[in-house]
Amino acid sequence: MTLAAPRALADVDFVLVDFTLEFQEAFDFDLPRLLRVRRDLRAAGLLTLGDGEAFAALFDPPLSTDPAAVKRFQRPGPSFVIHPDLALCDAYEEGDQMSLSVLFWGRGIQFLGAFAETLRALGGSGLNRGEGRFELTAMAARKPGGDQQWLWKRGRSAGPLVPPILSAAWWLESLPVLGEQACLEFVTPARLLSQGRPLFRPTFASLFPFILRRVTSMIHAHCGLEIIADPRPWQRAAGEVLILGNELHWQDWRTLDGQAGPQELGGLVGRLRVEGESLPCLGWLLHLGSLLQLGKGASFGAGCYRVDA
Repeated sequence: MTLAAPRALADVDFVLVDFTLEFQEAFDFDLPRLLRVRRDLRAAGLLTLGDGEAFAALFDPPLSTDPAAVKRFQRPGPSFVIHPDLALCDAYEEGDQMSLSVLFWGRGIQFLGAFAETLRALGGSGLNRGEGRFELTAMAARKPGGDQQWLWKRGRSAGPLVPPILSAAWWLESLPVLGEQACLEFVTPARLLSQGRPLFRPTFASLFPFILRRVTSMIHAHCGLEIIADPRPWQRAAGEVLILGNELHWQDWRTLDGQAGPQELGGLVGRLRVEGESLPCLGWLLHLGSLLQLGKGASFGAGCYRVDA
């Protein structure tokens, strides 16, 4: 059986938007604060959107009405993904600016305006526990080819947000073809659970199902497409990939206070170097997985990884 990227990827769309934030006070923006934005962003969403359908559509997409799909796919995650940049982790002074990159996937493109309003509300309350207040000053979307199209700037009236649409198929074709060797580098912790237990030392074969489920579930939930009818050939192909070097390790980034005492919360970071004849046919899944990120909190900056040849 020959494995190839599905033609239906031509019907999978997304947009990438850079939001410019101008801090209204001094703020130390580090990795834990980056990964803890979920709680404050949801609180800002409740304040802006209320607790009805608009909030649910942005933060808590409903389960499929198809019982078979409920069994086959993950519970739908938000249709947006915050792409973290560790270079942004720094000490900011009042007036300093930072650019936050966010992907809007499939039907999630229509919620760009709701997300922008939520981000404005978050600016008034602060990025983390009342600290890091900011003002949203600009929005720009990336066009095919990498240039930016301004959607809005401070001082201009807010009109309809019409970002340039990127096709997943086009985006994949714009990337270098993945060869028989590759490196997956996790830059923010990926908390991956297998049978309720964290995956501390994954192989490529044990890591790949998380990528496969994330990609197929997000496409089904937010694009209405089932792009892989049988996952088994893809999993067999992943099982043929050999590990050249495994530098993945567990990194704790937060301590939770629980009834049983403090509990460390973390995820996988580091590099996994692999090779195999099946890697080129798996490349589209690996690349789309890097767009969508992996594990708990993937939509809010966790589980960000890069694919390098």
